[in-house]
Amino acid sequence: MEREELRNRIRRLLGSSIKLVLVLFILTILDAVFGGLSFTFFGFQTDTSEVLGTIRLITIVYYGYWILRDSLFFLDILTDVLARKFNLGSSGNLRRIGLDFLYLISLGLGWFGLSPFLKLVPDIVVRALALVFLLLAIVFLYDLVKTVYSILRLSYESLIDALSEIIGRLTESDKSKDKH
Repeated sequence: MEREELRNRIRRLLGSSIKLVLVLFILTILDAVFGGLSFTFFGFQTDTSEVLGTIRLITIVYYGYWILRDSLFFLDILTDVLARKFNLGSSGNLRRIGLDFLYLISLGLGWFGLSPFLKLVPDIVVRALALVFLLLAIVFLYDLVKTVYSILRLSYESLIDALSEIIGRLTESDKSKDKH
């Protein structure tokens, strides 16, 4: 892997993350100051909160794409390194944990981006959408916990095997000393 590619991805990941946070912060301040002001735009009655909400959603989608893309790239590198470092064999479970975590963050950002539009749709649609987001979050959280548990269980079993081997050797050496 070339250092220049790594530099570009790091630069894009950090730059996109900082830009996303700054734009969301500015939009939140603008909504607090100017939110609720009504105006007519091409014959449609709207307010500044809806316009700022649209900009917020577009910002999350645009910068979120680059953040997610480069995060997945570094997640692959990180899982390979951790799998080799801790002798975990395959990096698949670590990658799965990272993906579940990224998906949970993406769900949160998606809800945050959609929240200004929820007042425009009927309550039943909002409840259905909230249920879908909640179910997806539960699925990702369950998978995250299950995968972490499986990694820890394998490590736990490995520790038990190593301890039983050590204790077995110690008791065998004590028995052989008693015979002499």
